[in-house]
Amino acid sequence: MVDSHLRARLGPLGQGAVLGDRVFETISDAIVSGRLAPGERVSDKEIAEALDISRTPVREALQHLSWLGLVEVSPNRFTKVTAVSAETIAHTLEYTGIQAGVAIQLAVRRMDDDAMLEAVSLLDRMIAASDVDHAADLMLSARMFVGFLTRQSGNPLFVSGMYAADLLVTRNLRGTDVMLGTAESRGECYRQMRAAMVSRDGDAAEQWFRHVHREIMALLPG
Repeated sequence: MVDSHLRARLGPLGQGAVLGDRVFETISDAIVSGRLAPGERVSDKEIAEALDISRTPVREALQHLSWLGLVEVSPNRFTKVTAVSAETIAHTLEYTGIQAGVAIQLAVRRMDDDAMLEAVSLLDRMIAASDVDHAADLMLSARMFVGFLTRQSGNPLFVSGMYAADLLVTRNLRGTDVMLGTAESRGECYRQMRAAMVSRDGDAAEQWFRHVHREIMALLPG
């Protein structure tokens, strides 16, 4: 018997030519959105029944998700969505901060003038959110800013690596609103970073970003 509750939480099977890709996108979206909760056990049989497909593409999708770190597979025992602990969040923030610094360094040197205007506009959104201590808006605008710079990095290996980690990063930081130090210190760093970007000084822009990142890591437990 098909679990209608599970079918509702998975959502409709995505559109696309390749069934395996559609299954992966459907399950990963359910995990990243929280419809499949951290620590929840999942069954390839139940998911296949809920999606009205064979078990093979579901098994392949779960294997792919285990490589990404979204699913934990213990052969012949269980398959479950990985948990998100305070340590997981800290590690994720550490990773994203380091990678964001690289994105800033690469993009500032390689962006054309139109892209620079867009990057500065996104940074201005971060500054506005920071100035009023709006954690959710700051997190969202920061992700948009880093995503844009990643695409402007001009390094396809860097871009593919960032995209490969994006699902895990998005899930791990969902609902995490971390303020980076005080509004005054953040504002100073962001404005100095903005000036460095406009003057095409990638080294200085990266250094100012890393100053902010050191503050967030210092505030985390442990």
